[in-house]
Amino acid sequence: MSLFALAGLAVDLAATPHTLRTNPPGTYVEGEWTQGAVVETPIRAAMQAPSARDLESLPEGERTEGLVTVWSRSPLNTADEDDATRTDEIINTAGEAFRIVRVLHRTEAGFYRAIARLTKYDRGRSVPEPPHLP
Repeated sequence: MSLFALAGLAVDLAATPHTLRTNPPGTYVEGEWTQGAVVETPIRAAMQAPSARDLESLPEGERTEGLVTVWSRSPLNTADEDDATRTDEIINTAGEAFRIVRVLHRTEAGFYRAIARLTKYDRGRSVPEPPHLP
């Protein structure tokens, strides 16, 4: 068994239920911007404290508390300002939401490895949230 296959197996064994909140891109409807409806999907993911190497991969100003490393077979995405898409969020069983800050797709092992920040500590770059309507 290859090292990559072992890594994928480790992700499967450590994964627990979470919710993935995705924000599809919006469109213009009769000249007015309409954000895509948020989609929540159950996924399996493993969360753990980030390593020193994970923290070093982030810009210095973004190395703050509330970070976790997320491992999942489900696709995870960061914000794309060009497409006006917002970053994905992972919600754990305690209801805490973590925004994806950086993601790496490990195609040889079939999983995603991401760094996410607890939303209450989120100071990273992302596409602004639309105004909330009453």
